[in-house]
Amino acid sequence: MRNKRASISVLVLAVILILSGCGGGSDTAVPVESVGMITGTGASLMFDSYAGIVESGETVNIEKDEGLELSEICVSPGDLVSEGQVLFTYNTEALSLELEKKALELEQLKNTVETKKSQMEELERDRANAGSSAQLSYTLQIQELQIEIAETGFSITAKEKEIERTKNALENGKVLSPVDGTIQKINENGGYDDYGQRLPFMTVTQLGDFRIKGTINEQNRGSLYEGCPVIIRSRVDKNATWTGFISLIDWNNPDSGNNNDGMYYGYSDSMTSSSKYPFYVTLDDSGGLMLGQHVYIEPDNGQYEQEAMKLPAFYILDADSSPWVWAANSKDKLEKRSVTLGEYDGMLDSYEILDGLTADDYIAFPDEACAAGAPVSRYDENSFSGDSSSYFEGPVEEAVIYGGA
Repeated sequence: MRNKRASISVLVLAVILILSGCGGGSDTAVPVESVGMITGTGASLMFDSYAGIVESGETVNIEKDEGLELSEICVSPGDLVSEGQVLFTYNTEALSLELEKKALELEQLKNTVETKKSQMEELERDRANAGSSAQLSYTLQIQELQIEIAETGFSITAKEKEIERTKNALENGKVLSPVDGTIQKINENGGYDDYGQRLPFMTVTQLGDFRIKGTINEQNRGSLYEGCPVIIRSRVDKNATWTGFISLIDWNNPDSGNNNDGMYYGYSDSMTSSSKYPFYVTLDDSGGLMLGQHVYIEPDNGQYEQEAMKLPAFYILDADSSPWVWAANSKDKLEKRSVTLGEYDGMLDSYEILDGLTADDYIAFPDEACAAGAPVSRYDENSFSGDSSSYFEGPVEEAVIYGGA
């Protein structure tokens, strides 16, 4: 991808050279272009970006065992709770009865397995003594019993887990908060949301760590996926970045906000009327972020990985002996700059630059107008897209232009 961008950049420069002309006398400024833009290292590139906002940590749903009788709710919406704090309690007398019931059910399941094993052993003996025409029937019966035993084994495992949970609840009859957070809602009477999803008994918004919330348009649903690595970028400081991954795209709950997320590269289209869905980013490290801070979210496609800087061969003179290029110095004058070359890429007709140039330097296309001390005219990302440190404002699914690397 980066090589394609570099090739496009070189073509743009060629057009500039043709239109502006390198000749015309010693007073004519020689066009020079950013090495970063030519090579695709440190150049301004364009990526899909989604607006986001820093939220408190993940909302944790606390479910009540519908088979157990509630004794007391110990918190209220808005309360701050600590990890391990009691949220609600069960009726321990009812728990004891429930535990006895589950123990009997487990025993029945285990007896069922033993019975089926005995039946299978008997069928195997009968099959051994049966004629060849009858053996297939016995084999099918044995296989059916094997499947039933396996299914019952799964039921036994699930029942054992239920018993363990009930024992834990019986030991103290309390349900504890798994995180530090704030009680968001308590749905004491149960119920369902507008989309037919059962409401959790209690929700706790986790404190401490932050997460990022963004929204995606339904027509772009293929551009993001759960587990997708992302880069979080500050809206005010292009060098401030964070990393993470998309932990959830909530396709079941369209965003009810009226954000104009149809803005893309400054134009409005049919997406302005399509549905939006929230997605959430789990951060690798939230240091430096503030609650409520607005940020940009972009998929991490390796655009900031450091790559070898490969310069097209036609910029390099005397490549086989003492390679050098025409470069702009600090006084905006052209000079001969020696470079150290690495491997040659025949497919791209380019050389790896080991020393002599950085992505921040500017070089000229070799031409008869190029001479030591000639004035230069610099071309970089600002020549084509405006200030590279600026962002296109808009709440979601925007194009962002900025410096890379």
